[in-house]
Amino acid sequence: MPPEKISRSFSLNLQRLIAGETVPASAFGNKQQLNKLVEDRAIVRMVTGRNRSSYRCPDPSVLRNYLRLHFGITDLAAYIELLDRDNLDGEDSLQATTSTKMLRKKGLQGFFVKAFSAELKIDSASLGALPKGVEYFVHDPKGLSISPSALVVGVENPECFIKVNRLLHLFPRQELIFVLRYHSNSPVEWLLNIENNYLHFGDFDPAGIAIYCNEYLSRLGEARCNFWVPPEIEKLMTIHGQVELFDRQEHLWPLKVKIQQQELCDLIDLITRLGKGFEQEHLL
Repeated sequence: MPPEKISRSFSLNLQRLIAGETVPASAFGNKQQLNKLVEDRAIVRMVTGRNRSSYRCPDPSVLRNYLRLHFGITDLAAYIELLDRDNLDGEDSLQATTSTKMLRKKGLQGFFVKAFSAELKIDSASLGALPKGVEYFVHDPKGLSISPSALVVGVENPECFIKVNRLLHLFPRQELIFVLRYHSNSPVEWLLNIENNYLHFGDFDPAGIAIYCNEYLSRLGEARCNFWVPPEIEKLMTIHGQVELFDRQEHLWPLKVKIQQQELCDLIDLITRLGKGFEQEHLL
């Protein structure tokens, strides 16, 4: 199924909503996308007169999360700038994933990677140890190869990736390959071309679980991937969890992917019961 499209004019109106403006319904061209935003509670509709309505955004962070998860847009202003740069031929819209995937083919594409008790190879050449403070960035993952027995761990937060050695004792004791997605779907595409198992280290909140389910579980399947849950998660969530995180992201549930992984189901039940979210960097 091709990715959904979002136009420049629609993006500009969303930017107005994020800035606190009230935007009339007549300004939006794509009514189906507009209605979906309302249904998912990213924005709200207000009746302003007979046969007239307008829209506002009560919580910009909710709309930003929605754009990131459903369209791959992590920075709306940068996305619009990329549309302007790419639309010299008059095109009014691009694929919604342009800002994180398609346009990055013209510039930076790939992901950061580091190994523990495992070997990394680029086109059969081994990558040696790096000095402290330096990380490998793989621009063309097609040439990256690892041991078939290594476990690939996907990290969403840059700080956790840099300081992951502090958390190694919490992960399985085996060959570990940590990858950091850098506004790119490259890790998923790379994983589809290897047979290694995948462990997702994301935030313990609705958005973090939605990213795992929509981007990894739906494509890799339950036999190959799992969502990492740290020990004593209930204690951590109770003490350090944030109600605001859950409130901002609750609209992302229920998930569209059927989940049968018991540990993840238990985590979802815990998050729902406590009404809190817990960001991964607090583990540091």
